[in-house]
Amino acid sequence: MYQKRKYKHFILLCLVLDLLTMVFLGYRYLDRKIPDEIHIDKNSGLDLSQISNLPFVSFGDTITASGEGSYQLPCRLFGKIAFKNIKVKPTEADTILVSGSTVGIYMETDGVLVIDTGEILSKNGQMQDPAKNILKPGDYIVALNEQKISCKQDLINDLETIDGKPVTVSVRRNNSTIPVSLSPAQDASGKYKLGIWVRDDTQGIGTLTYVTKDGNFGALGHGISDIDTGNLLSIKGGNLYCAQILGVQKGEKGSPGELSGLIRYRNDNVIGQIRVNSSNGIYGSFTNSSGNNITELQAAASASDDTVNASESFNQSKTSFWDFADSFSGNDSLPISLRQMKIGYKQEVQTGPASILCDVGNGVKEYDAEITRIDMNHEDTNKSFVIHITDQRLLNTTGGIVQGMSGSPILQNGKVIGAVTHVFVQDAASGYGIFIENMLERV
Repeated sequence: MYQKRKYKHFILLCLVLDLLTMVFLGYRYLDRKIPDEIHIDKNSGLDLSQISNLPFVSFGDTITASGEGSYQLPCRLFGKIAFKNIKVKPTEADTILVSGSTVGIYMETDGVLVIDTGEILSKNGQMQDPAKNILKPGDYIVALNEQKISCKQDLINDLETIDGKPVTVSVRRNNSTIPVSLSPAQDASGKYKLGIWVRDDTQGIGTLTYVTKDGNFGALGHGISDIDTGNLLSIKGGNLYCAQILGVQKGEKGSPGELSGLIRYRNDNVIGQIRVNSSNGIYGSFTNSSGNNITELQAAASASDDTVNASESFNQSKTSFWDFADSFSGNDSLPISLRQMKIGYKQEVQTGPASILCDVGNGVKEYDAEITRIDMNHEDTNKSFVIHITDQRLLNTTGGIVQGMSGSPILQNGKVIGAVTHVFVQDAASGYGIFIENMLERV
């Protein structure tokens, strides 16, 4: 009798656990499908047709003012249970200039980035590691003995003057600047060193997503991280350049492909100034400059984890910028492709047919794709939906999405809805995208 009662309790416990699991998974599913915040066109009003067909979900008839021109829209389950309030932000129905052109990127770090520490063979034949457990990968050196450090050469020059004396290094770590003391080691050649590997710039290629009517651009759809530390680079600025595709390494399962390009790092090839490097892309002002400082470097995108992150300013007046921008559109002889398109917000995005704009060596073309999954509230905003390339032309050339295509605009129903951000290492034809409104928040 006791065993029978014990068995019933066990079955009951399993049923309760199953029920709780179903409730939790159901909550998670609805939370991912119903956005926390949406933008709407002031002139068109609120359209929730893409999310109102979810089971057991209804939206309230009344709204609560929340300031800043936005309001709260109550969302309920079964018409009774409060689930969440959606923040609705009315915006002007707007258009942007959508690109898809490959661009060169050069950025300088804000301070000198410490990649790692290392041992030095000292003059007396012993191995020394003066920075071990003092400096850490990801630190930024901003001063040496209170003298500002802007680049590696500044650091090298200052080390030549210290004559082996202990130095105070000002380091920016986790948004705080702290002083640390180091005793340089003298190597076999007689030079004093701190025993650190450092970096002060980065370069590569990516895709220009858009330019706004105010002359600001957005590109990549994800931030640029240091390849050694994995941390998002803290930058003091940089430039955007026209770039030329030289070749394509086709992506395969387990091996992401890449675009290889030539960037002429000279003043008359600059098309923008980079101001911001954020998790949702790089941003700055779209410009036109000229000069004579010529350097040529080859650049290609770089890999990471299970997905890969595949002058005269125009913003002096809106009218003159749009007049100039129109001269770019539809002219194959010009290096940057721009086309005016309406913005499609996240609640308008649907699973099904879509397309992307990208340049894989023969100019910007539109290629067929399909959106297979949408996540309105993904923790990483640059992984908000999954896109699958279906166009055989692009599959034959690249295998799908390759490094360097990050930032390629994604179109659906005549609007720009987002940009490509990552490629799946195990499926080169698929990757993640970011909603265009998340990129535009930085503008």
